[in-house]
Amino acid sequence: MGKLDIAKGQFLHRKGDTVNNIAIILKGSFTISDGADINLPVGNGTILGAFHPAGGTYRYNFQAAEDSTLFVYDYTDEDDLTAAITATPTIAPVMVSASVNFLNQLANTLDELYEAGCKLCKDAKANYSDYKNICARLMVPPQMFEGINVLVPPEKPDILDSWQMSLCRAALDKNDLLRKECYPADIHFCVGVIMLSAQMARILQLEIDKSQVFIQQIKNDTDDFMREYHSQKSKFDDAARQEALESGSGSLPQIKNALTTILAFAETSRDIGDAFGRDIRAFMKAPDKAEKSAEMRRLRGDITTNFYTIYEAAFFKSLTTDDIPAEVKMFLLFGFVDEELAGEENTAELYKYAVLWEDDPNERVLPAYEWLKKIYRGEVPPSKDEFDNDWPDHLKEEVRQGNLTQAQADAMLDDTKAMTSFELHNMVTGANKMTYGSIFSFIPAFYAQSVSRPLENCLVTAQRATDELNHVRGIDFGCFYRPAYATYPQLKINRFDYNQEILPYIVLMPNYGSRGVMWQEIEGRKRTTPAHMVVSILHSEDLFDTFIKMCAQFRWEMCKRIQGVHYSDISEPSLTSEYCNYLQFYKKNSSLSADMKEKVKTALKRNSNSYSNVFASEYEMFLKAESEGLPRLNKVSREILFKYCTFSQAYRDKLLINPQYKPLIERWLVGRDDRARTLELFSRRILTQTKELPEEVQIEAEYLKL
Repeated sequence: MGKLDIAKGQFLHRKGDTVNNIAIILKGSFTISDGADINLPVGNGTILGAFHPAGGTYRYNFQAAEDSTLFVYDYTDEDDLTAAITATPTIAPVMVSASVNFLNQLANTLDELYEAGCKLCKDAKANYSDYKNICARLMVPPQMFEGINVLVPPEKPDILDSWQMSLCRAALDKNDLLRKECYPADIHFCVGVIMLSAQMARILQLEIDKSQVFIQQIKNDTDDFMREYHSQKSKFDDAARQEALESGSGSLPQIKNALTTILAFAETSRDIGDAFGRDIRAFMKAPDKAEKSAEMRRLRGDITTNFYTIYEAAFFKSLTTDDIPAEVKMFLLFGFVDEELAGEENTAELYKYAVLWEDDPNERVLPAYEWLKKIYRGEVPPSKDEFDNDWPDHLKEEVRQGNLTQAQADAMLDDTKAMTSFELHNMVTGANKMTYGSIFSFIPAFYAQSVSRPLENCLVTAQRATDELNHVRGIDFGCFYRPAYATYPQLKINRFDYNQEILPYIVLMPNYGSRGVMWQEIEGRKRTTPAHMVVSILHSEDLFDTFIKMCAQFRWEMCKRIQGVHYSDISEPSLTSEYCNYLQFYKKNSSLSADMKEKVKTALKRNSNSYSNVFASEYEMFLKAESEGLPRLNKVSREILFKYCTFSQAYRDKLLINPQYKPLIERWLVGRDDRARTLELFSRRILTQTKELPEEVQIEAEYLKL
């Protein structure tokens, strides 16, 4: 058929494809894989597909490990294979060496599977003995698993000790001599050895299949026992670690086989667990974990998909038991899956953080795990999806697209389990990737190479997040206040407008990341509901800066929500309309010097002409520098920001001596005093009819004192 160039990562054939050609590797290398535990590297001279019978199906995937060049031949019977060898006499000795090398790799694979089967049986019996001892120490009656005692290890395949394999091993051992003296002597030597290797490979493949079936059967037969064993072992290990932690010994018992414990607890299907474990091991071996190759993107994608499947199963299982292993807590809180992947020191730190975690008494700052529990209990609605649809709107869209029937949607409307699953696969998956910092190299599993600072400096506790939020509120006191109104029919008052503070929920994503995101400004359509903000629970950047950015996003989006379609209409003054007008017409603004106009132009260019991003960057300078009397903004932006994001009293008092702020503060005080006098008159009027002021009036009075 001729030469074929194939790029790194591309597949020549996939497992299950029909065998209709063979290909000789002229340059490059391939990986022959069964999609599970077998990965065999092959190089120049290898005849891809030679050990498969023509017309059958490929038992492996053939993927280019680097850019490669092949020579492809049609393959209908053995004569085609013979013809391919005799047609290339100059490289035939190389082809023989490659065939012998591959045959020995298959033999080694079979030997490894045989040893793995023996070890599986031996370990199961040892674990059963350990299980009984653990149950005795925990003073709980052990369950009986009689099948463990009668496990019989596999018999060693005869082919491994046969004369044929001895010959193949000798040929590999004497390869240099044979390639120099024997194979070039006559092309028929080459044909004979390659044909014999192909026949031997088929025999080895049958034995490999039997060994894999045996191993899978043993795993299935011991599955229930392994779940019970790891459940009890995790309790015993937790008790030992807790004792060491409380005694302050400074040496905690090591966590081992964490992924096995997590999978046993989650009770996901073996296929998912095995695939996830296999992918995690492959990821650990990758030299560049942020590589953007097709193979690494696929690997990270597979890890991510299975991670959330396991996370969901572990979450719902955790709701039914009080005995949650420390490894599972670490998984749910931090995305920890494996002690080797995370590193020994990080694993010890994450363990301490997990067992010593303190919840926010106000339930405003919550790890993603606690947030999902809150939704499951029906205490809060799910977050909006990426199309700004809340839960009811999402169900309507699913019905419209034909993914759900109306009856199914109606049944799910109040189903908190469905809501929780929606939140996990919508907000948590999306926010987890966004807060990570790099959407291209993201995986949700915690790994040591992503850590750039000591974890003790990165942990976002409920108290720390609350303090940073209060730091922002201490400067921009009105950040989370929004207009609301009340009616008092008994007092013959149809409407009273006031400002109400609604603090946001802060959800801590289970990752080590560098970003914070204001996910949504309100819940549903009601404006007096909390915003949802998300940030990594292990945050590598300055947390105060991150909260400023999130509050800036909230300020902008909340104003847009209140103003609606008029958010940029200057005839209705607001934060967004005045800022849009300022940035849109800065060139014509006589209040700006030529130098300032150039800075505005640069800021717009730097932020891709996004008005909201320019506002966020200037809001950050406003809170961090301008509040301390350090001028960083131009006159126009300073006036807009002070008008709508006014500093609290402590900062206003300090800035009264600043000539740039004195007129702004005095003008603001005049407006505030007018509102205060109006409220006082209103309050006196109410007190003539009732003994106590309504709560909303008291809230407004306190707001005006700020």
